[in-house]
Amino acid sequence: MEGIALQRPCCRHRPSYNYTPILARLIEACYRIRVTELKELADFLDISVSYAYHLIKRLNRDLFFKIWALPSYDKIGLRVLRCFLQVESIKQRQILLDSLSRHDFVSYTAQYYGSTGKGVCCEFLVPDGKETEFTHFLESLRSDEVVSGYAVRRVLALENVVMGFEWYDFSTNAWIFNWPALLRDVISKIDSCEDVPPHEFELSAPRPKFDLYDLYILHHLEQDVFTPITSLAIKIRTSPQNLSYHYRNHVRKNGLIRTTRPSWYPFLFEESSPYILEIEFEDTKALRAFLASLDGKPIAYSCTYYEQAARPSIMLAGALPYDELFNFTDLLDLLMEHGLLKNYDYYIVDLYGAKAKSLPYYCYDEALGWRFDLEPCLREILKAAKKAQEGGAKFVARLTSAADSEIESV
Repeated sequence: MEGIALQRPCCRHRPSYNYTPILARLIEACYRIRVTELKELADFLDISVSYAYHLIKRLNRDLFFKIWALPSYDKIGLRVLRCFLQVESIKQRQILLDSLSRHDFVSYTAQYYGSTGKGVCCEFLVPDGKETEFTHFLESLRSDEVVSGYAVRRVLALENVVMGFEWYDFSTNAWIFNWPALLRDVISKIDSCEDVPPHEFELSAPRPKFDLYDLYILHHLEQDVFTPITSLAIKIRTSPQNLSYHYRNHVRKNGLIRTTRPSWYPFLFEESSPYILEIEFEDTKALRAFLASLDGKPIAYSCTYYEQAARPSIMLAGALPYDELFNFTDLLDLLMEHGLLKNYDYYIVDLYGAKAKSLPYYCYDEALGWRFDLEPCLREILKAAKKAQEGGAKFVARLTSAADSEIESV
């Protein structure tokens, strides 16, 4: 098995753009460092701020390239819960997508097709103390047979995987995938990796002071980290000086930005398959070797650590050409044979119809906290599901009646 895989030829794919070395360095830097100001990026690349601005503007014009901020949700009283709702019915999936995408505390919704079946993946932002209400919501969906099952992962940390150009040929403007080399790289790194967790997680992080102004700033930085803070002041009826003060002394000083990440596809969008891989490793040395080997390659852009009771596990997210996604799963199978992985599941995400939202700052009350209510959403889903079920029953009845009439006429 190993010999066959190592003999696989290196595959070439068209890029989404004709990249130059300086553009490649800039894109990779956006994954490697937390970029909150243009000067930080320029200093890291050792170029002028004006040249960095020119490159960012060029990428934005040609590729809709943006850098967005990811809030430190735990510091503002929210927990990120990633859910996979198992739904085989197309109608039921559409009902869930429509209703959940409108809820203020659902930051992302999309359909998935994977090793565990079909369904809807979504991310809930659940305020502290509202976990019971959230569980009741999911159990109601299951008991009323809207979903056949669900899996929930509480996100502890979400980090960038550095997307880079190690597999890019600048002379021919092509991506060249070399999975055999990646397999050897993972195995060779095992002995040099420490058998300690990559992160020390605090389940109850210290809560700094924050207010509506801070949440308003985070909401807009999620869309574009270079949003001029002073230009937002008029929309929230405050002075530019006040909003700048909150940005410097609350948002930045208190670490309300967890990390930043560019919005970028290395390959042609129509040829890409966005995916989520849930991978369970045998030990932390294997996990560390695996992540270290992905650095600088166009395979994955984020690694999510979550609460779990068994072995070290992560969720890996990225987008690959369709055939390369399954070459990647072949590599994971080989790592399982080498005793480095215990198991994995894959989810292919359908971006057509996927929806994302920024932080719902308008749902925060400084006296009452987060205004969170899933009951209206639950009632809407159950009502729509019942109506769809009744419509399906009437359709079946009409077909049966037509068939009986045909038999009688014969």
